[in-house]
Amino acid sequence: MNKMHKMKLHFLAISATVLFMAGCTLVQEKDSRNIVRRTLDEYVLSDRISGVVSILSDTDCNLTVDCSGWANVEKRVPISTNTLFAIFSMTKTFTGAAVMCAIDEGRMSLDDLVSKYLPEYADVRMRDGSRPKRELTLRDLLSHTDGMRWEYPLVNNDISVREAARLYMAKGLKYQPGETFAYGTMRFSVAAACLEVAVGERFEDYLKRKILDPLEMRDTTFSPNASQLKRLVSAYTSNGKPLRPASDRCARQLVFPKERPLRPAPGGGLFSTPADVIRFSQMLAHHGERKGVRIISRKTFDEVFAVVQVPGELGRKNPYSAGAWIYGDWFGHEGAMRTDQRANLKTGQSRLFFIQTENKAGDDFFALKRAWHAACDKLQNTPTTEFGR
Repeated sequence: MNKMHKMKLHFLAISATVLFMAGCTLVQEKDSRNIVRRTLDEYVLSDRISGVVSILSDTDCNLTVDCSGWANVEKRVPISTNTLFAIFSMTKTFTGAAVMCAIDEGRMSLDDLVSKYLPEYADVRMRDGSRPKRELTLRDLLSHTDGMRWEYPLVNNDISVREAARLYMAKGLKYQPGETFAYGTMRFSVAAACLEVAVGERFEDYLKRKILDPLEMRDTTFSPNASQLKRLVSAYTSNGKPLRPASDRCARQLVFPKERPLRPAPGGGLFSTPADVIRFSQMLAHHGERKGVRIISRKTFDEVFAVVQVPGELGRKNPYSAGAWIYGDWFGHEGAMRTDQRANLKTGQSRLFFIQTENKAGDDFFALKRAWHAACDKLQNTPTTEFGR
């Protein structure tokens, strides 16, 4: 791919963005915005990444959009805000938001025992066969403090949430409930199974009715249709070597068609577009509301994020609550293939960074993320923020 092709691609991608974001206000702040765009272009033009989408939202939900590179390098498909991505663990924040909706309705509480919804969990055991000091709560599940160690598969979208809950319980607890943070994925299937019992509705249907439809997130789904799959991004990696298709276990989950329809994986199974996710992020940044559409009550939203858990594993220093990492005034989640969204509860701003690369992306990727955050801090006039590696 030569430099002229790449530069042409950049302008095509920016033009496509304006079309895909029709109806949104684009903020044209030339000097500051160029800092973000130059940062992205540098990595695309040097073949360190294939393509990336950056969207910043100000307090009034005005957007600054930058797209650079390819959704599919071989087919010369420009990346855009309408490109479909696997967002993996960003799904956790959606599941946490769905639980908050059920709390608003008086159907759940974060301090409810899991056994209230799934009676078999009253008999959960430690791995040595002994009983834990206390039963698990919904808050334990959504904060990774239920006592289970990291589990595989990364995403299990072949079984129902109830079956996932049964399998999860059978593993036994490594830690006492509430005492140790240990990040994982399947516990969010347990939380979703509790929600299904509480609301009398399938998790995916409740999520769609309470969050996705009101926010007009039409491309956010656990099982993409044929039309959406035509816009699915291809994953690439470089990690100090020539750019090439990604081949890790995350990338293998992007191979379609599947032998069976995908089942909901509440801890990491959603597909979405940047255009969709920025709407969700704006809602979070405004304490549960976007442009007059209230998704979660301010009372529930603020109460949930007032109680956070401090991690005890993985070397992470940031607190965690209800499906989101807390970074000072910012909170949000990254996906295994490096999509990322952040919302600022103090300023009402949000930002997202969409790329599809391997989970072990390497130093080049993390250097790009640090440079992008620094550029965003200048554009959004926010203090320099440490988001961890």
